[in-house]
Amino acid sequence: MGLFDFNPDMAKLESEGNINGLIKAVQKSDSKNRATAARALGKFKDKKVVKSLIGALNDGDSDVRWNAASSLGKIGDSEATPFLLQSLRDEKWYVRQHTAEALGEIGDERALLPLLESLKDERIRNTVALALGRLGDPRAVDQLLEALKVEDFSFRSAAEEALGMIGDEKAVPDLIEALKDEDVSVRRHAAGALGKIGDERAIKPLLNAMDDEKWYVRLQVEEAIQELNTRLKEKKK
Repeated sequence: MGLFDFNPDMAKLESEGNINGLIKAVQKSDSKNRATAARALGKFKDKKVVKSLIGALNDGDSDVRWNAASSLGKIGDSEATPFLLQSLRDEKWYVRQHTAEALGEIGDERALLPLLESLKDERIRNTVALALGRLGDPRAVDQLLEALKVEDFSFRSAAEEALGMIGDEKAVPDLIEALKDEDVSVRRHAAGALGKIGDERAIKPLLNAMDDEKWYVRLQVEEAIQELNTRLKEKKK
């Protein structure tokens, strides 16, 4: 009998919520079933599941590795953080991407510096920026502001979204400037971020942005003004 000689009915294991069967599948089945089992285990907040998925981060098949990383993010147990930090250096970019997303979902501050370093990884930096936003640590603000200067509009947009999640008023001047960016997505995300931060300096620039040529930017600006006003009222209470 070989190492991967367990060939269960995966649909049945999933539908029954058979944790032990899924763990056995992630360890002793073929690569397709291992990946399926790793994905399915993300539904269960159980220590033995976390242990099994941590082991799967070292699987020889990259589909198993990224599914394991994704599931660990869904479970949200910080026990997985040190092992995910190792996966942040995986040879496959999509494993690194799902790992970065998982670290953002878990929200462990130990991930801050490794994620900041991963902003240099052009294949996954959009996901990394959003993960930093979910961490909510203001120490990420300076590097995210630097990201607003790059040519890649999608990275600028992701950095803006992250800055909105962090909510540090230090980002307000740069986000106001981004309301005039040549890229539609950048303008829209800048407005959204300003609404979330809720700084009164953004009121007049947002009102001016109501004249944007794109209707969906104007819609985002309108929503941002409403959110900003709500936040300002909450601050005055």
